[in-house]
Amino acid sequence: MTSWTTPLQPGLAISFDGEQFTVAEIEGRRILLQSAAAVVGVPRWRQVDISVLLVHPTTEILVPVPQEKEPTAAAVLSSLDDDGDDDLTRRCRHDQEVLTGFQLGSEVLALPGEPRQDYAPGTPWMHRYEAKAAELEVDPATVRRWVARVKKSGPAGLIYERPARSVLDRADSRWLEMARSVLKGHERGSRRCGIWS
Repeated sequence: MTSWTTPLQPGLAISFDGEQFTVAEIEGRRILLQSAAAVVGVPRWRQVDISVLLVHPTTEILVPVPQEKEPTAAAVLSSLDDDGDDDLTRRCRHDQEVLTGFQLGSEVLALPGEPRQDYAPGTPWMHRYEAKAAELEVDPATVRRWVARVKKSGPAGLIYERPARSVLDRADSRWLEMARSVLKGHERGSRRCGIWS
């Protein structure tokens, strides 16, 4: 559940004791509420103590819940483990090679043999996408999506969460490997011998 706050101030729409109101005035501990269902030209008012309003079981703030913000790039990148960081570095290098011709993104930082012929300046974009797709054995559209994500969100755009299918998908792979090896050691002793009755 997401927690959020909204200030108690004049103009706030609330539901209280089975009716809808707008906060009209706040003075000390007293709140003046104007009924939203008032007859035209005849406003209905209700004055309540702030503590009564806030603890009453029917009180509800009638403000839409704000949309959850996407995590920042720093939060996404800092959540990576070593394997995830290495994987992201490899993907970034491939992406930079498509975009610039250099894995580290600059001619100044060129690695030996860069730029390769398929990524040299002046090479058409579609050829670059197809060359990288053939190299990584993926579809050229996948490479185009990677490039678009990096242009939009930087390296964090290459990190995408796949929904976990089970609890085991969220578990640390080292723990799973150890648990499987321990269970394998007990496998022989767990088999029942004899006839079932």
